[in-house]
Amino acid sequence: MAHSFGSQAIPLALRSVAVAVGLDLLAMPPEWLLVLEDPNRVLDELRANRARLGIGAAALDACKFKRARLDGGTWSTLHRLKVRDPDGALREVDLCGRLRLPGSDLTPVPAQRHGSQEWHGYLPNLRLEVEPQPADAALPGPDDAVLARSIETALRSRGGPFSGLRLAACRSQVMRNRPGLRRTIRYDLEYPPGPRPEDWPEAVIAKVYDDDAAPHTYTAMTALWSSSLGRSTTVTIAEPLAVIPEDHLLLQRVVPGDHTLKSAIADAFGGGALAGVAALSDVVRRAGRGLAELHSCGVTYGPQVTWTSQMIAARSAAEQLTAAVPHLSGALAPLLTGLDRSAGGQLTEPLVPTHRSFRPAQVLLGGPQPALVDFDGFCQAEQSLDLSLFRTTLCDLALRRITRDHTTAPTQEEFETSMRPLDGLCATFLAGYQEARPVNTERLAVWDALLNTMDLVDCWRELKFEHLDRRIRFLRRRLGIGLGGPG
Repeated sequence: MAHSFGSQAIPLALRSVAVAVGLDLLAMPPEWLLVLEDPNRVLDELRANRARLGIGAAALDACKFKRARLDGGTWSTLHRLKVRDPDGALREVDLCGRLRLPGSDLTPVPAQRHGSQEWHGYLPNLRLEVEPQPADAALPGPDDAVLARSIETALRSRGGPFSGLRLAACRSQVMRNRPGLRRTIRYDLEYPPGPRPEDWPEAVIAKVYDDDAAPHTYTAMTALWSSSLGRSTTVTIAEPLAVIPEDHLLLQRVVPGDHTLKSAIADAFGGGALAGVAALSDVVRRAGRGLAELHSCGVTYGPQVTWTSQMIAARSAAEQLTAAVPHLSGALAPLLTGLDRSAGGQLTEPLVPTHRSFRPAQVLLGGPQPALVDFDGFCQAEQSLDLSLFRTTLCDLALRRITRDHTTAPTQEEFETSMRPLDGLCATFLAGYQEARPVNTERLAVWDALLNTMDLVDCWRELKFEHLDRRIRFLRRRLGIGLGGPG
């Protein structure tokens, strides 16, 4: 029987008072954390501490909270400032912060830690030590002759029709930059005058990694391209062209498309839940079937990601959080223990070729058929990992768009009114998947709850409290626990 979120309800044992009390605790972040994601509060503190920061006469026009993460026992933050110099010139300053937890004031913090260096200092009301972020490494520039030769050499190494490939130049366009992870760059290739084989690409997509992940992704994509997925008529994937390990560079052919399912959700659900579901049901069904074809393609490459490893990661994240915020101690234990026991009483699913980060942002639209992209995390896992991640993110993005213009949090009735059509959209996704592969809905339900729980913990670890109320409601609904408690 179908239940909320388009799959089976989770075991009744998880609808306990202890689980409900833990969720109540997680719904109430302390003020000393909330202020860090409030750009207006941060901007006020920066203006009030100009002398501490040595910023002279520069005017602080705006502040944007970029990201935060919990590591080393406390939070590090990144805020982006718009600064106007005395001569009127505008510039951006990325300011890194390190939070001093309550009770950690054993060592005095000097007003200015680094002499006269600009932007270094301590904001006492925020408990935040700040300094400018080091400049990111320079990206390859357009028409870079050295890079053109490197791409040419890599493509020629494929042999066959590529063996005689020659480039005159290449022009770059940065598509996405994630400092500390990777950059995605489009290179339009220019050839010398004259005829050339049709198979030579007009452009390539390059992924530049900040680690050694390029060979892993290339190997995974090569195996997928040679499998049944590479011949799918439901979805398409990019053809891998070359890898340049010494440059941490992966080259792939451009796939048709000009927007993602993530952006389509933002557009479609602007008209409400029913309008969004009507607009996207067909492409969501195709994404479900495409995922089933990925899971059935037979590629055996990649590390194993199991329920046990994910549960260890969830417990580790919970322990890290409660070490920094002691009053949360025990808040997550009843839920994680109940999920682990429930999963232990079920038969595990076989491990299958798994995308590992399959979300609407990884479905490219606008071409003849949807394209599945970004196989950096490719692994072997239970199929429910991808299924749960996609459906959870799909609902979260839709709810975020539906409630974007609300000045207050939606009532429970408004939340339910939005969620019911989304249940149907999730069921459509599963129906598309089941066209090619069966689904164990009981197993999927516990994976749903585990990934929902990890999303909730990440609201705290990444200071994304703007999403907290929605994710608490979402998890409670998934568990069958009302806002007033269990049952």
